[in-house]
Amino acid sequence: MRLKVIKAAALVTLCSVTVSLYLSYEHLDLTNTRFRLEASVRYLSQASQVAMFESQIIPQPSYLPAAHSSSFTMMPNGDLLAFWFAGTREGSPDVKIWSSTYHLGKWSMAHAVLDPSMIAKANHRYVIKVGNPVIYRAQSGELHLFVVSVSVGGWSGSALNHLISNDDGKTWSQPERIVISPFFNLSTLVRTSAVSLSDGGFYLPVYLELGRKYPELLRFSANGDFIEQIRITAKNRMIQPSIMPISSDSAWAYFRNSSTNLDARELFAAKTLDGGKSWSKPEMTNLTNPDSSLEVVNLADGRYLMVYNQDNRSHLNLAISVNGLYWRKIYELENTPGDEFSYPSVHVNNGYIDILYTNNRKTIKHVRFNREWLSEVIKHATVY
Repeated sequence: MRLKVIKAAALVTLCSVTVSLYLSYEHLDLTNTRFRLEASVRYLSQASQVAMFESQIIPQPSYLPAAHSSSFTMMPNGDLLAFWFAGTREGSPDVKIWSSTYHLGKWSMAHAVLDPSMIAKANHRYVIKVGNPVIYRAQSGELHLFVVSVSVGGWSGSALNHLISNDDGKTWSQPERIVISPFFNLSTLVRTSAVSLSDGGFYLPVYLELGRKYPELLRFSANGDFIEQIRITAKNRMIQPSIMPISSDSAWAYFRNSSTNLDARELFAAKTLDGGKSWSKPEMTNLTNPDSSLEVVNLADGRYLMVYNQDNRSHLNLAISVNGLYWRKIYELENTPGDEFSYPSVHVNNGYIDILYTNNRKTIKHVRFNREWLSEVIKHATVY
């Protein structure tokens, strides 16, 4: 009898949650979705500048032996605000989310902003590890920080947590576990940058790893509320989607190919023509992907830029494209056999392109160059 009562109560709760979600979303217009192109074109009217390329390591406490998976955003004053995870090694209980600010050409010493115990306390559940932070600055100025946490098992059993700051990252709300499904609500991970929508909301690219591996978009309102999830493709082992808007209606999505078949690791891309509501069947580009994350940005001048690993994570390259499918390698950011340079995060900031990436699993490296440098590199690049 007691078991029947428990089952009945669980069913009532499930129905209540489902109805609540429906009522909270039914007043929203989910059909008129448009991308908001963010890359500035002010550089077109600027005077010609000298080519510039610089790089530096983001400082962090010397007792941190490992760092990985960075994400950053540009602040109103031109500063950059970055996040990544660091600790003994990926997946260790001592791993925390760390942050640093780029101001007047220098990065501040990193400081910890979130650890497993803080998420556990806020959500009243055991948390053993954290990873893969993604930061997004909304049109309203709010900062949205998304962090993956795991209570049991590996990353495939993860949950997604959401924090908000209204004071440029000085303070943060309590971590809130995002309820994507009223059923299992497991195995949702983030890695790549969010993209803005014309209504003030945004898409957060995510991927699932429980059983089949596939990419999705989570849509959030201008208030930062989760609205809906959209499957990009059901093609197995396409994860960590990088979304590149090319107009208000269209965008490309590029995927990390986690196929176990080493001979079938082509780099695939899918396209949307309706603001991300539906996507084409993934197409092969002319590049391969060694089971590694990549990011792609629109330069807002008819060209697209990709930061990617080609054969392995010892080589980190830049490539250029004008149609989204055929890419030309133009520069090697890193090439040191046996080391790892991976998980790039890229933003176009007026006349500059900023890139953060994992530097041999020990630190996070920042590369900044201007469009004049990029034009010179493209002009002299060998045709591949």
